[in-house]
Amino acid sequence: MSEPKNDADFANYLLDPLLARVINALYEGAVTIPTPPRLDLAPLVFYTAPICPGCTPTQSGPLADLLRINTGISPTPASLRSRMGFLAGDNAGFPNGRRVSDDVTDIAAQAVAGVLNPSFNIFPNNRIADGVNANDRAYQETFPYVAFANSGRNSRHIDPTEAGCINVGLLTVVCPGN
Repeated sequence: MSEPKNDADFANYLLDPLLARVINALYEGAVTIPTPPRLDLAPLVFYTAPICPGCTPTQSGPLADLLRINTGISPTPASLRSRMGFLAGDNAGFPNGRRVSDDVTDIAAQAVAGVLNPSFNIFPNNRIADGVNANDRAYQETFPYVAFANSGRNSRHIDPTEAGCINVGLLTVVCPGN
């Protein structure tokens, strides 16, 4: 309930995220994480190089947990975009703003697991994901950008408990027809 200008008061939370410890505990220590303070995350909260291409190492914004966009970075054509944004070399993607097609959950989970630190950009840290790699409908390139909704009349929800569905991992179920 604080104003963004006071985010520096919470720097210890930004540079020692609880989620990293949760991931480490969930995977029973198989996912090792950098020790706090997590200076690998500093470019995200200061918005500095390399997260901010074109910024010099001495340039930085205020310490703040804000969604930022560098308008000096040209948009990536749709055919060249990566759902993994900056982590996949697509500098116009998240965390530089946020496109509808950016996989913010996977990017954030991997960043928290330490992949911004080359020593921790290894398996399994760089494979942490929610298992949802694409939308079931194509996103639009013009406003409102989101995909059109599925027809309530001509489609049906596939229940994960239906015959033929297979649980293939954490929160991932594969069913016939999807």
